[in-house]
Amino acid sequence: MKWKIENGKLKVKKNRSVKIITTIIITAILITLTMPLSAMADDGTRATPRFTDTIGLLTSSEATELTNLLDEISIRQNFDVVVAVTNSMSTVNPERYAADFFEAHGFGFGENLDGIILMVALEPESLIAVSAFGYGEYAFTNAGREHLIDLFFPYLRSDRFFEAFSTYANSADDFVTSARAGERVDTRNIRLTPHEQVNARIWAAVISVVIAAIIAGSVVMSWTRQLKSVKQKDFACDYIRGGSFALTQQRDIFLYRNIRRIPRQQQNSGGGRGGGSFRSSSGRSFSGSSRRF
Repeated sequence: MKWKIENGKLKVKKNRSVKIITTIIITAILITLTMPLSAMADDGTRATPRFTDTIGLLTSSEATELTNLLDEISIRQNFDVVVAVTNSMSTVNPERYAADFFEAHGFGFGENLDGIILMVALEPESLIAVSAFGYGEYAFTNAGREHLIDLFFPYLRSDRFFEAFSTYANSADDFVTSARAGERVDTRNIRLTPHEQVNARIWAAVISVVIAAIIAGSVVMSWTRQLKSVKQKDFACDYIRGGSFALTQQRDIFLYRNIRRIPRQQQNSGGGRGGGSFRSSSGRSFSGSSRRF
């Protein structure tokens, strides 16, 4: 800088190098402020928390615990795991609605926005959507996403929302870990869910009891036959004494009518659209599934 006194006033002249340095600093600040949220979020921080609940399904302590769980999994896996609860959601294409929310709030790691989101809405009908981006499209196959929903769906239908969201988060963590180990969850290695395992045990117990009852009944019947010395007649007419029954007249009398009306089922509870590949409003590819509960 150069100083010069003119008309009793001190004037400062900036040299060229100072102007260049000032311009570089201002440009760097502007670039930092205009960076996408997803590019600034690799350290785990988010302008929007990974759990949002506009209805209040969870208590404050449950919401905090779930947010910490989602943050820990997302940072460790370098893969965003998100849960969003909203009052309403598009029933035409709920997967895209969830995907647009994921993009609009800056979720996703890397240029492919690696991550997955579970969105839950209660109006106009209870509906969930699961959408996966980037590496999530590989880690969560169509069968894998449906299995993921099966894991937390029983909790959701019984209004145990914290258990449902925690199961979703931990299961998504397991899915990503398996995929990176070369064993992504698909039709060939899907295991029974805990709910299905309980049902299988119940059916096995019922079948065992029925078989035991049949065997015991057969043994008792064989013993009973051995105790009878008189053979049972096969027809009722064999017990009628000859000439003791005389039919004088006969007629048909209508007694009553019994009609049962069963309403036709209009909609299957828990039905879904299956899964597939879609495009978000920005044109980005993602995969998703949805289901009513």
